[in-house]
Amino acid sequence: MADLSTCNAPTCAYTVEGRLATCPKCGGPMRAVRESRVRGWALLLLGLLLMAMMGAITWNMAPALLQAGEEAGGSTFTGTAAQARLVLYLFLALIAFGAVTCLNGVYQIVTGRQHWLFVALTLLVFAGLAILVIVTMQALK
Repeated sequence: MADLSTCNAPTCAYTVEGRLATCPKCGGPMRAVRESRVRGWALLLLGLLLMAMMGAITWNMAPALLQAGEEAGGSTFTGTAAQARLVLYLFLALIAFGAVTCLNGVYQIVTGRQHWLFVALTLLVFAGLAILVIVTMQALK
């Protein structure tokens, strides 16, 4: 199979045979399809790792967080119930970020290109995650 290059500009995404540095259609930078698939595998593995680790942390901390102020499972969350909910929301947002990362990776593995919708969705989930981190930190002070 011949090498394919895809334009990196989100409005163009022109694909051509061979390795080119600039897009013949719009002049934007080109990327080899093989590079997108490698990044896709990296995104998939990192997303799965994030989901697995945060899932385990959430599973182990959920009893204490769901019963704030009381002993549950050998540990006690000393904050309020509202603070515990915020921590759980933060954990779930991290798991959602991992899931979006996995979807983005699978798409790149299958198609060999990066879609602007997945980039926008990833940035949107990351922005929500950042806001939730700030809100949670303020609430836990």
